Amino acid sequence: MPLISRKQLSALVIGITLACNDGPSGLSTGNLSITVAGLPAGSSAELAVTGPEGYSQGVTGTQTLAGLSAGSYTVTASDVTVGSALYSGTPATQTVSVAGSTAIASILYSTGGGNLSVTITGLGTSGNAAVTVSGPSNYSRSITASETLGGLTPGTYTVAAENVIASGGTPHTPTPATQEVRVPATGAATAGISYAPPDSGPLNLRIAGLYLTQSAQNYDGSVPLVKDRNGYLRVFAVASRTNVAAPAVRVRIYNSAGALASTALIPAPGPSVPTSVDESALMYSWNTPVSGTFIQPGFRVDAEVDPAGTVAEIDESDNLLAPAAPAVRTVPAVNLTFVPVIQQRHAARGDVGNVTDANRDEFLALTRKMHPVAAYNAVVHAPYTTTTPDTLQDDNGNHAWLTVLEEIEALRVVENSSRYYYGVAKVSYSSGVAGVAYVSNGSSERSALGWDHLPSGAAVTAHELGHNWGRNHAPCGGPGGVDNGYPHPNGSIGVFGLDVAAQALKPATMSDIMGYCEPKWIGDYTYTAVMNHLISPPPSASPIAAGAVQPCLLVWGHVRDGELVLKPSFLVNTRPSLPRRPGPFTVEARAEDGANLFSFGFAPSEEADGLKNQQSFVFAVPFSDVQAARLASLRLTGQGRQAVRSRATLAASAQMGAGPGVDSVQVRRQSGGRVGLQWDNRAHPMVMVRDAKTGEVLSFARGGSVQVASNKYELDLVLSDGIRSRVKRVAVAP
Repeated sequence: MPLISRKQLSALVIGITLACNDGPSGLSTGNLSITVAGLPAGSSAELAVTGPEGYSQGVTGTQTLAGLSAGSYTVTASDVTVGSALYSGTPATQTVSVAGSTAIASILYSTGGGNLSVTITGLGTSGNAAVTVSGPSNYSRSITASETLGGLTPGTYTVAAENVIASGGTPHTPTPATQEVRVPATGAATAGISYAPPDSGPLNLRIAGLYLTQSAQNYDGSVPLVKDRNGYLRVFAVASRTNVAAPAVRVRIYNSAGALASTALIPAPGPSVPTSVDESALMYSWNTPVSGTFIQPGFRVDAEVDPAGTVAEIDESDNLLAPAAPAVRTVPAVNLTFVPVIQQRHAARGDVGNVTDANRDEFLALTRKMHPVAAYNAVVHAPYTTTTPDTLQDDNGNHAWLTVLEEIEALRVVENSSRYYYGVAKVSYSSGVAGVAYVSNGSSERSALGWDHLPSGAAVTAHELGHNWGRNHAPCGGPGGVDNGYPHPNGSIGVFGLDVAAQALKPATMSDIMGYCEPKWIGDYTYTAVMNHLISPPPSASPIAAGAVQPCLLVWGHVRDGELVLKPSFLVNTRPSLPRRPGPFTVEARAEDGANLFSFGFAPSEEADGLKNQQSFVFAVPFSDVQAARLASLRLTGQGRQAVRSRATLAASAQMGAGPGVDSVQVRRQSGGRVGLQWDNRAHPMVMVRDAKTGEVLSFARGGSVQVASNKYELDLVLSDGIRSRVKRVAVAP
């Protein structure tokens, strides 16, 4: 299966930019995706892109430059004048590496000075106003609809409005026609203009629709709600013509028994009632928060405009809307274990992933806002030390990311946990691989790995957990592993989203959290799919193998660029975890007499957001002590290739004869809360280090030495000769 690509960060644009790199590095050409934000609609940026072999290209907006020669490219942003406002690009200069990938450069334009927010009402959603704003330094700007003017010189501004002919040919008069507003050096000033026809005529009000959203919702309210999760109600009252009416809306909430549970009277959000439904701003609807205590199966809501009858209407019978009860689903709490990752290669400089009990909720901030879950139970695992010779800090870091991801999944399986495991790693860069995860498309893996940069790490967490919850990529920003069934164009969310806690509306054009474009939120498609996955996740193992904790053989490895790798196996006590269906690869265990101890087919699991073409597998195979004593070889076959771990070849290579019975481990207490271990790497190519009291895995250590983070006085070492293992408890002196 194709792997997902590299992710890029630009801290200047909300969220995290996820860029791709489909396939191995070292290709001769690549793409550069340039994202521009912050300029008024219709205006152009002034960017210069230079690179290898004298490359030079001007860019005026968001654009992807394709077929570029590999190398470093410099993107320079020049100041842009729009009207009388000067917009500056940030960063002014940035260098991006293109190497067989789609790299991303993001520029955010902004202005200095104060702001003036002009709100125009009374013309409906299709009429154009005639308003002129003038002020210091000969400033003059004409606007036709509500708008915020930025970067203004401090001083007094005149806002003048003229009569207009509204849609339908009715003349409208503004109130006030002229007003003066003081704009401060920093901050914002406001001005309001209300249009109305000279002859009011007959008027009718009605509730055109309403919906309750918890993050993403369709206008028809068809996205199911999550039981016990707070929501936000939007009620859309409309009028038969333009007006200056400002009626309240009464909302009543009934429980499943039909009893009235709550009543709210919502004042008008503006000086007039819109003439048509417009979801694009909260000021066009009557809104109120709804506590999760009311959002229960069978509850319903009704809304009535002008319940007190203060507005004269030609028809009062359509003022009340009482739709059917919305769908409410019970979503299980998400149990998540954060695993701080220590890189042995950089342990001396303190490279431990910065996730703690104090900041773990920061990593879940966007996940809580976006994804359809009411409750989370997050804990922090003991620090895990990886001894992979690759590093998360260099150009070959993709190997390390995928290796550590496999180790996180292996320790989850060994620890007999049904929780989601999320490794957190420290990296020295701010633009590069930001996270990887298993895509649970019918598989049982529940692990992901992300960097510890905050707040961007929260967006990485929300994205990578989306993979664990069965989501492939939304088609935006050039990722691999795209969801071909994604319904909205350009990977957009397709509906209006809402940050309920902040009461901040998200336009339907925003990128979905599973894409690589910015800014991002979650759409109805991803939201509903994640909900379905969480309610009915894939079973954790083959139904035949699932059962009580028992002796199992940890069989794990990967397929990378066609190379098959079997990692050293361990005999552990855990619940079995086997593939639920056969696949193109086979793993088998044989005894010395050639007897088959087990054999099964499987398909390796997809790893999203890594650079390399890699798939992996982690199984816990039921395996008795009798079988373990007979085990002589493990064999992985597929794609016309094989990988073998044989007791005979391992013994010959190590010249050890006695196998795992060799006792050569040295244990020393180190400074900084660490324990140093040394052993004969020829006898034991890998040692699993566990906390003797909690059973937490502290390292799958290779190379003959490791320093693990532990203040404990006893550790359990599971020493593997490659196919068989034994447990040795060691004491650690104070």
